[in-house]
Parts: sequence; structure tokens; C-alpha cells
Amino acid sequence: MALKSFYTSSFFQALAEGLINPFIPVFALSLGASKTLIGLISALPNFVNPFSQVFWGVIADMYDRKKLMIIAGGVFWALLWIPVAFVKDPVTFLILLLIQAFLAAISVPSWTVSLINETPSYKRGDISANVHTFRAMGSFFGTIASGLILNQFGFIYFLFFIICFFGLLSRAPFLFIHLTSIPVYKHKLTKTLKETFDFSIIKREKKLIDLIKVMLFLNFATSIAGPFFSVYVIESMGGTNLDIAIISSIGIIFSVMFYKSWGTLIDYLGRKTIMLSCILPISFIPFVYAISNNIIWIYLYSIVAHVSWAGFNLAVFTYLSDVIPSERGTTYVATYNMLTGLSTAVAPIVGGFVADLTSIWNIFIISMILRMGSIYFIRKLEEKTGSRPRGIFNLEFDYFGVLGGLEMFLTTYSMVIYDFRKKGKEFINLGRYLKVFKRE
Repeated sequence: MALKSFYTSSFFQALAEGLINPFIPVFALSLGASKTLIGLISALPNFVNPFSQVFWGVIADMYDRKKLMIIAGGVFWALLWIPVAFVKDPVTFLILLLIQAFLAAISVPSWTVSLINETPSYKRGDISANVHTFRAMGSFFGTIASGLILNQFGFIYFLFFIICFFGLLSRAPFLFIHLTSIPVYKHKLTKTLKETFDFSIIKREKKLIDLIKVMLFLNFATSIAGPFFSVYVIESMGGTNLDIAIISSIGIIFSVMFYKSWGTLIDYLGRKTIMLSCILPISFIPFVYAISNNIIWIYLYSIVAHVSWAGFNLAVFTYLSDVIPSERGTTYVATYNMLTGLSTAVAPIVGGFVADLTSIWNIFIISMILRMGSIYFIRKLEEKTGSRPRGIFNLEFDYFGVLGGLEMFLTTYSMVIYDFRKKGKEFINLGRYLKVFKRE
């Protein structure tokens, strides 16, 4: 019963986010924001949110009000879109996003740890795939609907009210369930916060530290260019809000198609192998934007990009689920989110300054180089489970591991495509998603 609530919540939350998140830079642009300010609008909420999560995570660990916190964070997130609807300048928009980031953080650690706690370890890849699938379906419907509304009417009040409605609806399933109890950490709040913010609780967890290093570097590499993809489509490629919606939605469809297959391979091959296989096509996303002379190339590569992000994100979440200690789990999750969120917050500011001084094109090239550099940190992860896929080449010499990485990419993607072809009929049959509710 509990897992059904997570699936339903994921769908409606993603539906609400899909209505606005891909278009936040465009909305800021319509309010008169410069590229530097667009970078700040993308960065500062990502700075406030993870730091806030640490505070709320400690509260959740000490007082065991996880269900209440899951509900409260979602409600605050939803309600704050109402004043945003009436914003007339980008600075006020930024202030409201910062308030929203602080209050929405209430739910994140509790939601994550509660999901992990409800998931058997041997099914984490499969259940994570289900959660991501429902999120992807919600994002798809939200992005398409928003693209059509924006293309026809622009940023009308109705859009923000419907975002609020679906945001509130995403927390309704938790009103009627009982979550499995998690041990409470009974210490004074001031002492707990002090040892949390000096990171003493996380220093002992080597595997978690290694994963944080991966995400710190990769988040910076992706976020330095992230806010400017939609701006580039409109300013440099002559695209529209509908084009942004289509690009996002095409990718979401293929993410949904491959989540199940990635979940199977993650449980079989291991988390690190999937990360290494997916990072190569992810690295070339900004390069494709930089060299494309027609938006059709963006459409096509979004398929490859989202299939790869689907596997990578699923592998990261599963790896995190494996290495998070059971005691003080919400604090560990919050600290992880805070540390990895630092680079997500800083990168768009750097990207905005560089874009104003030079061009968005240069930001895309920098992002590509940095994304490829993250391979170094991924290789240092300790493999939790799984076997290395059999290669298709006999490699006697492999300088810097380049050929090995290419071989792993080819063999892993061959396996995921083969698995998807076997499960293709299941994807076409949308009724299988309803069967998930009956099983859980």
C-alpha cells in the first residue's frame, strides 16, 4: 500500500513540476532578466534547498514526523506558485523561489528515506524504475500541456493555479497510509545540528563520500549549461515554447520506455557499470546543441540523452540506497543533497557570467569537457553488486581506459536494447502500470 502512495505522489508531483520547471528560464526572460540573473534564478534556490534539507533532515531524525513533513513540504511548494502568478519583475520571482526552496525542503529527506525503508534491498532497482517511470509519465503530460498553453496564451494565471492544484494532489495519498517506523535519534537539537554541519557523521562513510565526489563534479558540469538550453533554443535557433516542450517530452517518452530495462540491468550488472556506460552520451548533450543548425537534431539526440539519463539517475539512486546507513538516514540523505547541491547552485552563476561575457556556445563546450571529466570520479566508486558485461573486443592496450569505456558503453547499450525489445509489448500495454499497484 505504501509504495502505491509513492508512485501516485511521484506522478502528480512530476506533473506539476513539468508544467513549469522546463520554462522557468523562459519565464525569467519574459520578466526582463539578463543571462546573469537567469543563472542566479537557477542557482540560488538550488543553494537554499539542500542546506535547508540538512536542518529538516535532523528534525525528522529526532522527532519521527516523516509523513507530516512529506505532506507539509509539498503543500508549501504548491501554494507558493499562487503569488508567483502575479509577479512582474525577476527579482521578486527570485525571492519567492528562495522562500519556496526553503519550505519545500521539509519533505525531501523524509520522502527519500521513507521510500528506501519501504523497499526490499533485492528489489531496489525494479522499484526505483517504477518510481522514475511514474515521475516521467507525469513530467511528459505536464510538459506537453504547458507547452500547448504557453504557445497559445503565454504565462497566464490559470497555469500557475493548475500547478498549485496538482502539487497539492501529490500529497493527498500520504494522508491515508501508515509508513514503517524508523528509529528516532534521541539527542539535543543543537548538538545534532553541530555534528551534522561539521560533517562528522559522514566522514566515516567512504562509499558515500566517493558518490558525493561524483555528483559534485557532474552537477557542476551539467548545471553550468542547464539553464541556457531553452534560452538557446528560443534566442539562437528560432524555437518556441512548444519546441522546448516537445524536446523534453520526446526524451521523457524514451525514458519511460527504458526505465524497466535499466532497472533489470542495474540489479544484474551493478550500479557503477551503468553509470560508466551512460556518462558518454550524456557528455555530448551540450555539444549537440552547440553544433546543430536545425532543431530536428536536438529532437533526435534528446532520445539518446534521456535514455542515458534514465539509466544514470536510476543507478545513482540505487547506489545511494545501498550505502545510506539505516541510523539517521534522513540526515545522511540531507547532507548528501546539500553537498552535491553546492555545485548545482554555483554552476549556473558561473555559466551566466561567462555567457554574458562571451556566449552560450562557449558554455556548452565547457560543459561537455567537464562532463567527460566526471568519468575519473565514477571509476573510483566501489562496485556494490553485479558483474562486468562481457566485452565485444579483445583489448590488449587501452590508454587512459578510453577503449574500455567505449566497449562498456557498446555492450551495455546492446544489452539494454535487447532487454527492451523483449519487454516492448509490456510498454505498449499501458495496463501494466496499473498492475504495479496490484502487486505492491
